[in-house]
Amino acid sequence: MIEKLLQDLRFGVRVLLKSPGFAAVAVLTLALGIGANTAIFSIINAVLLRPLPFQDQEQLVQLWETESAPGNYPFAGPDYMDWQAQSKTLQSMSAYSYLSSMSASTGTESQPVAVTRTQANFFSVLGVQPILGRWFAAGENEPAQKHVVILSYGFWQKFYGGRRDVLNQALQLDSQAYTVIGVLPSWFNFPNRAEIFVPMDMSTKGMQQRGTHWFRAIGRLKPGQTVASAQAELSGIAKNLEKQYPDSNGQVGAVVVSLREQLTGSSRTELLVILGAVGLVLMVACFNVANLLLARATGRLREIALRVVLGASRWRIIRQLLTESILLSTAGALIGLAGAWWCTRMVNSATFLAIPRTNPVQIDWIVLLFTLLVSVLVGIVFGLAPALQASKLDLGEELKSSTQAVLSPSGWTRWFRDGLVVAEIALSLALLAGAGLLIRSFQKMRTAETGVDPQNVMTMATFLPENRYTSMPAKRAFFDQLLERIEHTPGVTAAAAATELPLEGGNNGYIKVDGDPDPTHETLLVENNYITPNYFSAMGIPLLAGSAFTAADMAQAAETEQKLDEMVKKDPDRKSFPPEIAFRVVISSAMAKTFWPDQNPVGRIYRSSHGTIPIQVLGVVGDVSTFGVRQKSLPQSYYPFTRTLDDGRAFGNIVVRTTMPPSTMLPAIRKLLRELDSSLTVFRPRPMSDVVSESTQDAAIQTWLLASFAGLALLLAAVGLYSVLAYLVNQRTREIGIRMALGAQQNHVLRLVMGHAGVLTIAGIAIGVTGALLLTRFMESLLYGIHGRDPFTFAGVVGVLAAVALLACYIPARRAMRVDPMVALRYE
Repeated sequence: MIEKLLQDLRFGVRVLLKSPGFAAVAVLTLALGIGANTAIFSIINAVLLRPLPFQDQEQLVQLWETESAPGNYPFAGPDYMDWQAQSKTLQSMSAYSYLSSMSASTGTESQPVAVTRTQANFFSVLGVQPILGRWFAAGENEPAQKHVVILSYGFWQKFYGGRRDVLNQALQLDSQAYTVIGVLPSWFNFPNRAEIFVPMDMSTKGMQQRGTHWFRAIGRLKPGQTVASAQAELSGIAKNLEKQYPDSNGQVGAVVVSLREQLTGSSRTELLVILGAVGLVLMVACFNVANLLLARATGRLREIALRVVLGASRWRIIRQLLTESILLSTAGALIGLAGAWWCTRMVNSATFLAIPRTNPVQIDWIVLLFTLLVSVLVGIVFGLAPALQASKLDLGEELKSSTQAVLSPSGWTRWFRDGLVVAEIALSLALLAGAGLLIRSFQKMRTAETGVDPQNVMTMATFLPENRYTSMPAKRAFFDQLLERIEHTPGVTAAAAATELPLEGGNNGYIKVDGDPDPTHETLLVENNYITPNYFSAMGIPLLAGSAFTAADMAQAAETEQKLDEMVKKDPDRKSFPPEIAFRVVISSAMAKTFWPDQNPVGRIYRSSHGTIPIQVLGVVGDVSTFGVRQKSLPQSYYPFTRTLDDGRAFGNIVVRTTMPPSTMLPAIRKLLRELDSSLTVFRPRPMSDVVSESTQDAAIQTWLLASFAGLALLLAAVGLYSVLAYLVNQRTREIGIRMALGAQQNHVLRLVMGHAGVLTIAGIAIGVTGALLLTRFMESLLYGIHGRDPFTFAGVVGVLAAVALLACYIPARRAMRVDPMVALRYE
């Protein structure tokens, strides 16, 4: 059996080498389809199929709190401590902060790094072991302890060159001395993009007050417990806390989600849509190669008939032809595997792909097995029909037949080849429809109104170290001087600072408006931003009513903050404050329409979430997108920037509007910053246009991928249609010559060829439109501004496909029109 198999392989290789053009086209066609499937499967394997790289990963859960507004929210410190103390279903819990930027240095040059603060048991809860050093000790969450850090593998390699003597080395973070105590494994990437880990302050002061939600938490279930049992228990704990603290914990509930679902659930739809797309491309490739093999098998009928005469059985003929097709698919798989390996390297090095990175994307044994199975299955699928056709020979007729007869395919073969072309066109149309919808959706995103004018605007961030800028006056003086110097730089028209940038989220809270009759407003979150006076000018946000902030408003906010602090110190239980010390704010149009419909909100007073601090509306500005282009504009309030300077670590996004390309201003701004404080650095310098582009980056990648696959499928379908028509003209050359000799005109011949092509194209379009209408329903969640049955998109797709099909028919049709009747009558 092995000897016969080797014989079939040797013969198959010789036969394919005799037709290098055919073999090259078939192998490259399959390489594109198999390579694309392997690359996408490697991502799906890493994200959806492989378990998380943590010990007993099925026990890990993500924990959230809920509020009166829909959605899951971070933890308030005291709530977390109560959950941790009272839970019986969780064997452990650990808290960790959102990423923050800090300036890291070893005494020479500083650079920005992404830092996460964690509870000391964070890594032990995950079940991760360091490759160097140790984890945080239990007492290192106390603020008085020595500062220690754990490095990510990437930061260790980049900043320390992978030196193993890094332990106990000094590292400056925001001008404070830290000691390196450990290095993480290379695969560890949780939370995503974190470079340095430092202990979280778990003291009563560090946990802040109830109602302030600011950090995340994970937990590990006890053996035998489930997500449902933990959910039931923690919901009960949350109910008890709501009764115990009605002011801060009203409608605050619990949510327990498996960590795997938390990390991968949001990307499942997108990945499966892309996998479906490359699957369709592979089907089109298979149909195309099957058509080539059918044509080739028809030309080999005399050869096969002779082999049968010499004693070859039907099974031996089928086996030989299947061996040849599997050789083609295996060669395509090897080339496709090389392309997939290159793609995985690109994915791992790319920072802009919005996919979970807990597992590295790689070509492992599962992916290799997938590629092997696909290559064998594909070889059988596209080789089976030609093999069966060739094995069904009328031996006597084939040996007696002329060359022309041998070359003429049987009726079922013609129907089968036409059916393959129809299927190619239908699948291509389905892919084109999906790509067209994403392209239209992406175009609407790019032109969507964000509320800001991003042209010629530069953004960047800077932080003031807590140990050197200890008072509000010092922090305020720094930002005032920096903005003043920037505004006096040639080419700058406006400069401002803000705690939040449009499209990148923010912080929020509830408000209370006296006499508001709408109960739904009690559960409506208002977004908050803290800005300096020229922020609206720098961002191009229009002032609609009232006035914007002035320097006097900044000073008034600082004085009000001081008065409030003094009142709280005298009476910590105080529940209300007089309106004469109200903060002044500017609100968005959406907020004005929500809380004061058909009224002038300027001068109105409302109160903060607990109905304590009075806030007076100074002006109204245009709406700004807060959480991305796809989200509608939310109610938003703008506070004086000085309000945020009372916190420990001052942070500001610097926004600069210029009359020249924004990036040209960056060196000058860096110089001004160093002149004020040489230890400070600039974080994430980006033109505002890049901020807008980043908010649609996931949609851009999806669109590019699906459009590429659709274009490839369209090309393959066009080649398939061309090959069928070219073969048709070749087979009917004698018939065409007889028709022309009997008086048929060229336009009659043209109708003969184009009529056949038109029937195939119309049938493919009809089936494709029906299938596309069914398939695009699964894409609704990926679309913006259009629905999955958009008639403009479908009309455009049908037009493009029809035009390409017409172009593919043109060359065979011209060849048929130029047939010489005398030559055709002698054609064999």
